[in-house]
Amino acid sequence: MEKKIKVFSALTIFIIIVAAITALCITGSKDLAPVKNVRMAKNSENSISLAWDEVNKADGYYVYNLDSDANKYVKLGASKGKENCKFEIKDIPSASVYKIKVLAYRTFMKKEYLSEKAKEYTVYSNPSKPSLSAFSGGKGVLSMEWNDQDNLTGYDIQYSKNSDFAEYKNEQINDGATRNFSVKDLTAGDVYYTRVRSYMNVNDKLIYSQWSDTQQVTIYDKDINIGKVDPNKPMIAFSFDDGPAYDYNGSNSTKRILAVLEKYNARATFFMVGERVNDETKHLLDKEIQLGCELGNHTFSHNHYGSQVTASDISKASKQIEKISGKAPTMFRCPGGIIASTIRKECEKEGMPLAYWSVDTEDWRSKDAGKVYKNITRYAYDGSIVLMHDIYPSTADAVERVVPELVAKGYQIVTVSELIAAKTGENPKAGNQYVDYKTINNNTH
Repeated sequence: MEKKIKVFSALTIFIIIVAAITALCITGSKDLAPVKNVRMAKNSENSISLAWDEVNKADGYYVYNLDSDANKYVKLGASKGKENCKFEIKDIPSASVYKIKVLAYRTFMKKEYLSEKAKEYTVYSNPSKPSLSAFSGGKGVLSMEWNDQDNLTGYDIQYSKNSDFAEYKNEQINDGATRNFSVKDLTAGDVYYTRVRSYMNVNDKLIYSQWSDTQQVTIYDKDINIGKVDPNKPMIAFSFDDGPAYDYNGSNSTKRILAVLEKYNARATFFMVGERVNDETKHLLDKEIQLGCELGNHTFSHNHYGSQVTASDISKASKQIEKISGKAPTMFRCPGGIIASTIRKECEKEGMPLAYWSVDTEDWRSKDAGKVYKNITRYAYDGSIVLMHDIYPSTADAVERVVPELVAKGYQIVTVSELIAAKTGENPKAGNQYVDYKTINNNTH
């Protein structure tokens, strides 16, 4: 009996010791020190590389980011291995701010234990380098426009008569939504160099992007509607009738055309049918305005042609376009092209020149992208006005093919008003109908 008691006592003591050791191990596993010194080892416009100090006994680390909408931390990923104290956040938008927490973890007896008291750290991707377009927007005016970016606080602008910016004037725009800026009352004929960089505010510290590529501009001596055009280079005016297009089979031909124009810093005149201009197509007009395209009037319902078009057909369309876009159309094209004195008088009243065309792609007839492309490349010339219709996917196909080829050959793709102003030195005159930049057809029927 005494022997059994001794064995039982020994077993009990052994169990107690094992339990104590196990408890100590569990306690040690739970007792992970907080992760310290989380930092950006490197960052770029689209990535953030994190690093931190190693935590004793950790098997790895979890990285969390604060979801501000849900007001909770969401796991971004894991860094496995005791000495693997790094993590990369990839393929993210520029100027993105992250509120990061890093927790160490250890696994013991199939259970996972996390460190506590994690400190929040702010990290960010850099703002992207702006894409700048600069031009003389009129007599004595230096105008600048740049691409759309998100999450920015503002922009820093420099303009100078020195290409090395040894001396310059500086303007700071404290509005990240701004996309343009103009300087007025400059001396005509002077050459200016300009550049812009974006910035974001992170914990009261300004983080700047790289400077944009420098743009050179000669200040015009006439207040004409040249916009971004270089009068010394060849140009073709693209014009599109009958839009805006509605979405069809998950695509939109007007939207596709605008994407091409934006990619190649080109513009066009869109002669729109008033009844197609509504809340559903407003985003297309907004984009046209943003890109510097010209809004044109193509009557309200397109149910009258040539000399049968009435003053009401024109005025009703103008009012609808201005109501939806906030801008009145600046040019008119008559369905069928032929005009009457009543049409001319209404356009004079509304301050609109009229546009005919010198190259008819006949895209409405063929609906064949290859034929449209061929008609443009074969017949378009410096100073010509090309007629197309943005409601056909085949026309969008042709535009996607022909624009890069024309640009590669040195052509500028411009609006009708820009073409006439750049080629003649004068704005197109209200009531005049232009076949190309030099041909005015004022005959009426």
